[in-house]
Amino acid sequence: MSEADTILTGSNIVKTYPQKDGEGALTVLDDVSLSIARGSIVSVIGASGSGKSTLLHVLGGLDKPDSGTVSWNDHNIYTMDDESLAEFRNTQLGFVFQFHHLLPEFTAIENIMMPALISGTDFSKAKTRASELMEQFGIPARAEHRPTQLSGGEQQRVAMARALMNNPKLILADEPTGNLDEENTDILLDMLFKLRELENVSILLITHEKDIAKRSDVIYQLSKGNLHPF
Repeated sequence: MSEADTILTGSNIVKTYPQKDGEGALTVLDDVSLSIARGSIVSVIGASGSGKSTLLHVLGGLDKPDSGTVSWNDHNIYTMDDESLAEFRNTQLGFVFQFHHLLPEFTAIENIMMPALISGTDFSKAKTRASELMEQFGIPARAEHRPTQLSGGEQQRVAMARALMNNPKLILADEPTGNLDEENTDILLDMLFKLRELENVSILLITHEKDIAKRSDVIYQLSKGNLHPF
C-alpha cells in the first residue's frame, strides 16, 4: 500500500493503565500497528475487554497513547494542541458508538446538525444537510422527535447521520449494532457498508461478531494486546 492510498496509520502504539490493586500497569495495547486505506472497510475483532475500544479511541484522537504515533496525511495527530485536535476530530472523523450518545434535550435533526454548528456552519446550510441525511437513513418523519421518542434502531440511525454531518473522511464505529435486535442489526450494517459508496468514506469497524467482520476488506484480531491479520 502506497502512502497516497493510506488515510490513517497507527504505528507501534502502546497503551497501559494502572491496575486497581496497585500491582503495576496493565498493557492493553502492545506495539500495535495498522493502516487504513482510502475507501476501505477495516474490522477489528476480539473478545470483550481485549482493548478494541481503546484502540479506536487512540486512533480517533480521544485517548493519547503512551508511545507510538497516529498519522493522518503523514502528520502525527498527537503533536496537535487540544483545540486543533478537537477540530480534526470534528471535521475529518465521524464516530458511532454502541450507546448512541444523543443529547436528550434536542430533537433528532438538531442532534444531527450539532457537529456542523460546532464547526461554525450556517444554521440553514446545516439543517439542509441534516435533512438530506435523515432522508438517506429513512427517518425524515422523525426530525422533530426527541431521542426518547425514537426506537433503538432509529436512535442509532440518527447517530450514524450525525457522524456523517461534516462529510468526514473516516468513520470509526465501535460495536454500532451492539444494542440492536437482529432485524435492526442487518438494516444498520447494510447502511454502514453502503456509506463507502454514498459518502466516499473509509470505515473502521470494531466488533466481536466474526460474521459482521467478514464483510470487510481487511480484518484484524486483537488479543492480549497484540494485533494480527485475521
